[in-house]
Amino acid sequence: MQCFSCSIPRRTRENGCPVPFAVLKNISRWIPIFMGMTAMCICTEAFALETPHSGHFDRRVKHINYNPQQVVKLVGHYGFSTDIEFGQHETITQVAMGDTDAWAITPVANHIFIKPKAQKAVTNMTVLTDSNKGSHVYNFELSAHWSQHGAHPRPNDMMFQVQFLYPLQLKDSQRKKQQRHQLSQRLYSVQAPKVANQNYFYKGDAELLPVSVFDDGRFTYITFNGKQDFPAVYTVGSDDKESLVNSNINPAFPYTIIVQRIAKQLVFRQGNKVLCLFNRSFGSEQAADYSTSNISKVKRQLKVLKADK
Repeated sequence: MQCFSCSIPRRTRENGCPVPFAVLKNISRWIPIFMGMTAMCICTEAFALETPHSGHFDRRVKHINYNPQQVVKLVGHYGFSTDIEFGQHETITQVAMGDTDAWAITPVANHIFIKPKAQKAVTNMTVLTDSNKGSHVYNFELSAHWSQHGAHPRPNDMMFQVQFLYPLQLKDSQRKKQQRHQLSQRLYSVQAPKVANQNYFYKGDAELLPVSVFDDGRFTYITFNGKQDFPAVYTVGSDDKESLVNSNINPAFPYTIIVQRIAKQLVFRQGNKVLCLFNRSFGSEQAADYSTSNISKVKRQLKVLKADK
């Protein structure tokens, strides 16, 4: 029997009857939509569970990135235990099991050791942890079967240990490490002081006379001749009494004593030799502000060491 639509270009159907081209065109519009929906279903199913991946050395030691929105698939084997390792500073606060009789669970520090017991050990597990970096929630889907190759890493789902990795924390740690490295470079780099005041004059033994004297608004820099021995440096208080002053020598500034303050009068003593150094631009005698630094964005912190009892 001839089909009534024989005048339309033939496209064979299952029953041998031609299908009108217009019908095929309408159907073809839906094909990409159905294919897209199918792909979405497949993708959703593929990413519903996250399976730990094998390490570079032993395939039974596996790793997985922490994602609070993912459920981790763990496969256990009867007669074998699995060690789940969380962050180094995490403390396990709660473990909840869907079937408490199906698995043996032993929390230790930041580890959980699990071992399947029941023949149908399919259940879920939720683990809550806490640390100085915040709390974490871990969700697992647990299943188990007998190993076909004993303790060997075949099939690929044999898991002796599962270690959680934390990319965001690692990235933050690397960033802080880089900042500390940059700060260290700046701290140990040569920071030339800026001359704020050179208005100094002296009275006394010229053999103790320095080559140059200036301050940068915080410290006083006294440079001597390379052939001179450094004298002892004292400051004169408002009561006209002398007292030793905190000072240091920076290898970046040879032959220079750095007095950690700005004083109205300093006294140099070496044996019987004495020289007084006067600061003509001195306003008021103040100790150096230890919270400041000549390095931008760097603050000093004065630490007090406790004496041993």
